Amino acid sequence: MQLDRCLSGDAEPGPELTGMVMAANALRPTRAISESARSRAYAAMMREAQRRARPQRSTSYTEDLADPGIHAREAKAGPGLRLAVADIEGISDERLEEIAANIAARLSQNAPDRNQ
Repeated sequence: MQLDRCLSGDAEPGPELTGMVMAANALRPTRAISESARSRAYAAMMREAQRRARPQRSTSYTEDLADPGIHAREAKAGPGLRLAVADIEGISDERLEEIAANIAARLSQNAPDRNQ
């Protein structure tokens, strides 16, 4: 109630409300908001509230490889690292090793020194 009076200019904010009044003034729009913009903002706010209210799904992700045209292979790329490769062509052991070597070489490259 006291915050409403301070925001409308009817009362001076005390030290306990100064921060809240400053935050409210910072969030106040500088130009008039159209009704369509207001309704879009309200709809976005409600979508976000509903998204947050839903229970979180498990963090484990399982890739759907039901499409028979997709071939997938996994390889260890180091301690605690895995390399997943998916392609429309078959992935042989030699090709998987070649891809892993190319990625390892790419990751080990240093960025060029642009100060020279």
